[in-house]
Amino acid sequence: METATFGSEFSSAKTGVEQIMDLRNTLRYMGVPVGHVSYMFGDNQSVVTQSTIPHSRLGKRSCALAYHRVREAIAAGFIRFYYLKGSTNPADMLSKHWGHPQAWPLIKVLLFWRGDTGDLEDAIPSTGE
Repeated sequence: METATFGSEFSSAKTGVEQIMDLRNTLRYMGVPVGHVSYMFGDNQSVVTQSTIPHSRLGKRSCALAYHRVREAIAAGFIRFYYLKGSTNPADMLSKHWGHPQAWPLIKVLLFWRGDTGDLEDAIPSTGE
């Protein structure tokens, strides 16, 4: 149980990594070829920076296990972790008290998405790795 935002965000990132790895293995067991990188997005800039920059140092020992699990998956090339502002994060629609003007641009993208991921690499900013 974490009380600080940084620690709880790192715990959530570790849980996300474990779920992604579990889904990748399940797809492989079913015969689905999984050759591409999985993408994970976070809205805490310090957590994303700490886990994506190889020479970053973790200042909180209580987050060490979560840090190393996330960092290991990123270093192995299975996962790419990107920062996504809270104002543009579709997952925040369920946890924020937004009105129609704030929520509609995010809902519209989800409702009218055609399923083309061809330009996904161009839309995601590079982290320099």
